[in-house]
Amino acid sequence: MNQRMAPVHGVILAAGRSARMGRDKLSLPFRGLPLLQHVINASRGSGLARVAVVLQKGSCLAGRVDLDGCETVLTPQPTDQAASFRAGLRAVMDDAAGCMVLHGDQPLLAGRTIDHLLWAFSQQPDYMIAPVQEDLRGAPVIVPRAWFPKALEVAGDAVVRTLVAMPGLTLRLMKIHEVGPFMGIDTELEYRRLLARHEVRPTAESGA
Repeated sequence: MNQRMAPVHGVILAAGRSARMGRDKLSLPFRGLPLLQHVINASRGSGLARVAVVLQKGSCLAGRVDLDGCETVLTPQPTDQAASFRAGLRAVMDDAAGCMVLHGDQPLLAGRTIDHLLWAFSQQPDYMIAPVQEDLRGAPVIVPRAWFPKALEVAGDAVVRTLVAMPGLTLRLMKIHEVGPFMGIDTELEYRRLLARHEVRPTAESGA
């Protein structure tokens, strides 16, 4: 019997201040594209019913990434990450069974990983779904519709951590073997490690 995938809408958080990086991290290049573009591409290539990208008004990112097929949510300079999340959730919540919260700084996130989480949610649409690897929890996470009102009350910069800790919430942890959900780029050191370990370099033949 074929299982139907629940209508989950994705919200990509991309309006942050990059305070720890000290510059606009989401436009930094990786494999020939801005970091944010990799998350957009993975989301568009997945089973998400809709994808919204939350950007700060006046952000240069709008002109540097391909947003085709995505909705753009523009916010004033947010006071914290939760302000961006609330704006994105309000934009997509009306006809969604769940909302997937994605970080724009996870360029190794794959569409198949998103789909793995979507299928888990489709089996238990009253549960929040989160990826786990050993004892490490990651992102994205899926918030069930019944918890949207509580989710709109979150504050601070650790949105995913706050969501999964909501009292009374039933959480299902999905074991993910890929690195994407557990590798965000917040600092120069993390960016350099990303390039050193995962950048695609031309072979000697192609460079000849």
